[in-house]
Amino acid sequence: MSVESYRQTVKDAKRADILKSALKNFLKYGYTGAAMASIAEDADVSTATLYKNFASKEALFTAVATMAATTVQEDVGELPMDATAYDIFTKLIWAFHAAQQEHRVNDLIRVVIAEVPSSPDLTREIFQILVVGRQKKTRAYLDLMVERGLLKPHDTELGARFAMGMIKELAVWPTLFMPDYTFPPDILERAREVMDVYLARYGA
Repeated sequence: MSVESYRQTVKDAKRADILKSALKNFLKYGYTGAAMASIAEDADVSTATLYKNFASKEALFTAVATMAATTVQEDVGELPMDATAYDIFTKLIWAFHAAQQEHRVNDLIRVVIAEVPSSPDLTREIFQILVVGRQKKTRAYLDLMVERGLLKPHDTELGARFAMGMIKELAVWPTLFMPDYTFPPDILERAREVMDVYLARYGA
């Protein structure tokens, strides 16, 4: 490994540690209560290093939210060419659930909601990342299904709103408002009913 590669590896590791520490502190103390000095200490970096990576607490919180949001596409993973519309919708639902639970998106949304009165610019930015971003990802998968002939051509932006509305009712809102919520045993059957509604309107 070259010196430059080693330095980049160390830099990436420090950044990852900072984001992990930031997530922990934001969830524990909220946006306003989280202190940059404490985040740096938990990440085992100097405050100077922290600010070298993130110029402000707002920039750091935005990076944390962006990291959580990108997990949806990662959790969906590869989609084989023989994947059916049901396969893709099921992967989306489980990816959203993983983002809500494992990647703490729900908890971040709760932090953001608490900041609406005092930090409207921040909350608007996070809304774009976590909510609008998720809708854009959904539309991308709908476009892919249209391209593969699994759905008939239609307004996928409207379709994404329609699909996300049903997914939220099934897999997002319960977990957002009930932190100890677990999916019922018949969740896959319920999910299939949701898919049937969408496919009855837009299925090829």
